[in-house]
Amino acid sequence: MKSSMVIGILAILAAGASPALGASIQKHQANEQRRINQGVHRGQLTGKEAHRLQNQQGVIDAERRQARDDGRITRPERRDIRHDQKRLSRDIRHKRHNNKHARRHHR
Repeated sequence: MKSSMVIGILAILAAGASPALGASIQKHQANEQRRINQGVHRGQLTGKEAHRLQNQQGVIDAERRQARDDGRITRPERRDIRHDQKRLSRDIRHKRHNNKHARRHHR
């Protein structure tokens, strides 16, 4: 009886942890989206660079949705998503600080 109660409590805790982890992934995505938009607004990203970064963000979002489809993001899925997010973060920084700039129209 006690072991089934412990298993039940652990299952509830595990189920509760998964949405929180998904939320941190979403928070990270929102931050990266803000960085891309900021780079466009400041002229640090060309249209092509921004488009490629947006596509990369879309792939990560699709990966996250697919991982969540079964109701739980597993540790390997979370690790893969975080790896892709870190790569995107590095790409954003690299592209915002390279020598390519968007052309600004002056009046």
